Amino acid sequence: MSYRTLKSIFHQKSQAAADREEQARRSSPSAVHWNFRLGDHTMFCLMTPDIAVSIEKIMRLENQARRTWSRMSAGVQRHYLRSMIIEEIHATNDIESVYSTRQEIAEVLDAVQGTTGADRRRFREMAKLYTALWDEEVAAPETLDDIRTIYDDATSGEIERSDEPDGRRFRAGPVKVVSGQKVVHQGVSGEDAIDSYLAEMLRQNKDDDIPHLVRAVAAHLIFESTHPFYDGNGRTGRYLLALDLSRSLSPVAWLSMSTTIADNKEQYYRAFQDAEHPMNRGDATVFITRMLEILSEAQSRLRTDLDHRSEQVSELFRRIQDIVDLSKDEEALLFILGQVRLFEPGGRITLESLARSMDRSKATVRRLTKILVDRNLVEETSAKPLRFRLTARGLRLLDLADDSTGHSTGHNDGASPPPV
Repeated sequence: MSYRTLKSIFHQKSQAAADREEQARRSSPSAVHWNFRLGDHTMFCLMTPDIAVSIEKIMRLENQARRTWSRMSAGVQRHYLRSMIIEEIHATNDIESVYSTRQEIAEVLDAVQGTTGADRRRFREMAKLYTALWDEEVAAPETLDDIRTIYDDATSGEIERSDEPDGRRFRAGPVKVVSGQKVVHQGVSGEDAIDSYLAEMLRQNKDDDIPHLVRAVAAHLIFESTHPFYDGNGRTGRYLLALDLSRSLSPVAWLSMSTTIADNKEQYYRAFQDAEHPMNRGDATVFITRMLEILSEAQSRLRTDLDHRSEQVSELFRRIQDIVDLSKDEEALLFILGQVRLFEPGGRITLESLARSMDRSKATVRRLTKILVDRNLVEETSAKPLRFRLTARGLRLLDLADDSTGHSTGHNDGASPPPV
């Protein structure tokens, strides 16, 4: 990135040079301004060639991903989206050092989607939020109360009582983020100021004179810099970012954002620090450029992963055809279990989910599973709820034995998130 920060111009040249450059940038026809202050300076951004190139690249990758996505069957799409919701929730928790496992999140999704009677409360509301995004059943926030509702759902059960909001909607007191002995971030002081800045975030979301992807990452900067809550700002802010991106990009695109941020955590936090540094005088250009680069990386990873997944599913189908003496329904059941192995933590699926996926009664599917259990291709893993997975023999026949229980080379809780 060739764009120089005002801080670097000050250090390399002089105060006067930085003053002249700031004035030139703010008065440029390509400058976008917000009624929001980063420290003592109003926020602005230049629509640089780097930003234009990033937006063009993102949309090109989006079109390529959409073409691959459209060639996948509805069943494969469901399994893939579900795996990505699991990854997104796991990654956004990991960024904030909130412990969760992919298996735990998968079970919460089962409960939310009604495929198990398990009473899973932790992350339940967050799972509902992302599932609603997937189903395109959620609207962008239009009021400050909407933002508070999203916060309550995104952080349900995870906020200590001492960190709960104590103002009308948001925090009433001050907040700062400390690294060692150094204050690296200080949120906006006073709930009236919080209200004003979040209102500006909502206003600019509707400003069609600003490119939508720029609006989305600018809103993320405004939200996180305002820091309207004592705790849970990161998870809420990244959900709001996904919600913004869903208006321009396909679900498989915006559901890869937190995972890519987690893999670029240092760059992500440095972008905030650069934007908020007083010597950069409210210039958010570097932040917006870096965030668009992260989004572009997420899109590139997504396209590669979609191609890989498409090949895996096609190979799975071919190998099922090689197994002799299977009925069409037995082949369909194995095909679903193979996909579950590729996409799901643990590679297990409930009888209820199998019946829904096959559009058959539970009694019919139960009869089919007994046949495949007798052939040592499928095994029961639990009775309540009744769950199934491929046996070691089934995995070998379908060439899935070396592919661990999840994304690409497998979900392995405790390891870094896979590149989706």
